[in-house]
Amino acid sequence: MPTRQPVSRRQVVQSAGAVLAVTLASVSPANGATPSDPAPTSEASTSPDVDWAAKWIGRDTPEEWPQSGQQNPAPLLRREFRLAKRVASARFSIVGLGYYEAWIDGRRVGDQVLDPPPSAYDQTSYSRTFDVTTMLRKGGNVIGVMLGRGYFASPRMSPDLFGLSQAVWRGEPRLLAQLDVMFTDGTSQRVVSDGHWKITDGPVRDALYLGEHYDARRAKPGWNSVSYDDSGWQPAREQLAPTRQVVPAVMPPVKVTGTLAPVRVTTSEAGTEVYDFGRVTAGWARIAVNGAPGTKVELTYGEQLNDDGTVYQPGAVSPAADTHVDSYTLDGKKLQTWEPGFTRHGYRYIEVSSSALLTSFKIQGRVVHTALSSTGQFDSADPLLNMIHANQRASLLDNMWGIPTDTPWRDRQGWTADGYLYLDSAALNFDVESLYAQWLRTWRESQKPDGSLPVIAPNPGGLPLYNDPSWSGTLIPTVWTHYQHYGDLDVLRDNYEAMSRWMNLMRRETADTNELYQGFSFGDWASPGTEASVDGNLAPPEGSALTANADLYHEARTLARVARELGRRDDAAVFTALADNLAKAFNAAFFDPSANVYRTDVEAGYRQTSNLVPLAYGLVPAGHGDAVFANLVKDLVNRGTHLNTGSIGTKLLLPVLTEHGRGDLAYELATQTSYPSWGNWVESGATTSWETWSNSTRDRSLNHAFLGTVDDWFYQHLAGIRAAAPGYRKLLIAPVVPKGLRFASANVTTPQGTVSSSWRNQHGWLTLTVGVPHGTPAEIRLPLPDASSTVTADSGAKEVRREVGYAVYRVASGAHEFRVS
Repeated sequence: MPTRQPVSRRQVVQSAGAVLAVTLASVSPANGATPSDPAPTSEASTSPDVDWAAKWIGRDTPEEWPQSGQQNPAPLLRREFRLAKRVASARFSIVGLGYYEAWIDGRRVGDQVLDPPPSAYDQTSYSRTFDVTTMLRKGGNVIGVMLGRGYFASPRMSPDLFGLSQAVWRGEPRLLAQLDVMFTDGTSQRVVSDGHWKITDGPVRDALYLGEHYDARRAKPGWNSVSYDDSGWQPAREQLAPTRQVVPAVMPPVKVTGTLAPVRVTTSEAGTEVYDFGRVTAGWARIAVNGAPGTKVELTYGEQLNDDGTVYQPGAVSPAADTHVDSYTLDGKKLQTWEPGFTRHGYRYIEVSSSALLTSFKIQGRVVHTALSSTGQFDSADPLLNMIHANQRASLLDNMWGIPTDTPWRDRQGWTADGYLYLDSAALNFDVESLYAQWLRTWRESQKPDGSLPVIAPNPGGLPLYNDPSWSGTLIPTVWTHYQHYGDLDVLRDNYEAMSRWMNLMRRETADTNELYQGFSFGDWASPGTEASVDGNLAPPEGSALTANADLYHEARTLARVARELGRRDDAAVFTALADNLAKAFNAAFFDPSANVYRTDVEAGYRQTSNLVPLAYGLVPAGHGDAVFANLVKDLVNRGTHLNTGSIGTKLLLPVLTEHGRGDLAYELATQTSYPSWGNWVESGATTSWETWSNSTRDRSLNHAFLGTVDDWFYQHLAGIRAAAPGYRKLLIAPVVPKGLRFASANVTTPQGTVSSSWRNQHGWLTLTVGVPHGTPAEIRLPLPDASSTVTADSGAKEVRREVGYAVYRVASGAHEFRVS
């Protein structure tokens, strides 16, 4: 994503927390050793309500915020207590900012990591609650918690593009924790975070954007057990609440989901060993190491290598020399196993160096992301399509870690348009309902009082960019798309005020500028050719005015639909009128009716996206649609069937071609293997989706999902599964059957149940099999090779009409098969 200068910070809001419900996370145990993958020792409670009595505790925030490398070590906090009776049930509730790991009597609570999810911390922080009944015993017990910095408490960095170290919410790590115990005799006992806790420095010094450094010589073995002597520790100080409210985290937590062995090891010209894990992913290393005391092992992570074989480090958002670097300093006592818990890296390669020879060393790669359940599958007879699909799935998972991000390697931010552009792809593959609903809360809580919306959420304040319709304004289509996939009206209700405030701000501003938006916009970011930019600017050559105003029109029209869904007819009329005015101004400014082309007033004023967005959004004047589409096709063909689109146009291209009867051309683009294309990524060895159409410089991310939205088309058009009503309450199955492809299939778990569509085209027959959930009306559009084609259907299918090239059937729930010859 682009680089911009920081803006001034907002005032911190500090008030008491409200509702609480909590989970815990840990990969590293108390002494830094992880002998094996741990099993959970507690289960999350389904009840979010907590009768809250605890206080926020932690260190005082220093007057001078620390520079990178000078930040305080991760604090250890503990509280001993006694239980005089037999325990019937116990719930442990906690929120730790930025991250936390916790133990009861030396046993970890849960297997989550990097929890809680990022938020607009000054407004809302997230918690979870665990059933810890089996972890407690009659007599002495102890709670131990270690706190990490996360997005909440980043030290000062140079550069600090996003302003993390200047954020409105920044402060030293904070803890809020409460244990509620019910005894078998009906009485109860409560242990809360307050001034009775003890605190000291731990062996970890962490910074999310840089890495984690563990000094085993400073470890405090047994610190989270009852027998430990904490007489040298200090009392923990109660602190002002760093957040306005605490609410339950409803999304799944981040977990370690896989472990990778290196596929090869090379030696760089610097003499370091570089481990290749075979694919780009996100997470961290786990090492088993032995050596002399004081020996420092350094781990450097990255997606690509320098010419000398060392790992390349980005320097755009933090110091390149310190970015993505973990270290472990040995105490020399025995073989030690360690992995970090308060940082996360994008990597394929891990470079290892040590300050002295090691007696032994082994390394594994850990895969870490939000533990999303898989809800969709796609398959076809073409291995290229299957690999493109697998790459997008991998990038989606790697970019889900509490919020949807752009890349785990460089920015690591909740770029708003990125999250919108790949939402369809994400929702078709995984259950992202609660993750996106929670991120939408953060997005609206990042809104300014005048209605302005940022381009990233949460917004630390480093980018003075607001109200870009193509980025900030995607709040509206993100909410609408979420509603289409999951059908929950609450997502419309919860975000309506924020959406309408922003749109009313745009209405007032465009009234003063001839009904058109004239401010900054990123535009059709990352179009072919922009990757050659040496300054990271991936802006389109035709500028952004056309796409910004088309997006604003689309958002006004969409918000009018939201208003109607919510029964707000007067609002719907206002937003419809705004859309109508925008359409007139848009066509007057950008449409050449004699050439049937949309363009801006710069030399490179036309690209495929220029005609795509008016076609996709319904902006083309009556009588011109076919000609505008023909010019789009002409440009594609003249380029040798190659796309010329960035992030906005790429999502729209194949659906627009298909819906205008050129599914064959869409398939040609999907299977293209020369630059620029998704197939070219695969031919170049990609294991994830990329930020740009070619990997021309090492600063480009190789794990970026917003150009991989061809995956939407695989599900919704090639297999043909589409929601005909919000939440799939009605279905449309309308597969594209291109020449040269023998079969394609997909299934999607929807709120109504699993929907499936599978077709095979061979021996002169097309066979389509569909699965429809109970009580879900479905329309089936069967492609017909010619007017004389015959269709054989089962008794549960009723033909309702014939269209040009299609036979249309209606079916009830169950499995149905159709044969076309």
